[in-house]
Amino acid sequence: MKKRSLLVFASLMIAALLMLTACGGSKEPETSGDDSSDQGGKLVFLYKDMEIAMKEDAAPILEALGEPKSYTEAASCAFEGLDKTYYYGSFYLYTYPDGEKDRVNMVVLCDDTLSTPEGLAIGDSKEKVESTYSADGYNGVNAYVYTKGDCTLTIIMENDKVSSIQYGAVFES
Repeated sequence: MKKRSLLVFASLMIAALLMLTACGGSKEPETSGDDSSDQGGKLVFLYKDMEIAMKEDAAPILEALGEPKSYTEAASCAFEGLDKTYYYGSFYLYTYPDGEKDRVNMVVLCDDTLSTPEGLAIGDSKEKVESTYSADGYNGVNAYVYTKGDCTLTIIMENDKVSSIQYGAVFES
């Protein structure tokens, strides 16, 4: 239980750091991934047959997901308004303000009960990452990063095992 709590905490810290990089205007490098991760020209997270794409209007997605287990909000450092975080047990959904709407900014998987559309889950091996998406996305440190369209799929590794899977919106600087 302590290891799971540490893993969730580490994933949240990584997600927070990724959100804060939007304040600096940095852009993720474009990497090529396997075309099998392409859902209509973009990377998406699928949850119970619902497609969750980055930068989409969050309202219909949140309505379909129902009541979150927890909710937090904070002043956005990159946009006018509030960044919001919804926790649904096995994943977090982050939104950013865009005028009158909130849009999907990031989805972070929390445990091995969920996977990418291609079947990758927390706890899977480095070999599975590379056979599923390719080795081309390795950042040379501790993650595989695949960018397509408005989404970056980041797979964080620890001891050659997947420790975090994150879908994040790509913003031009």
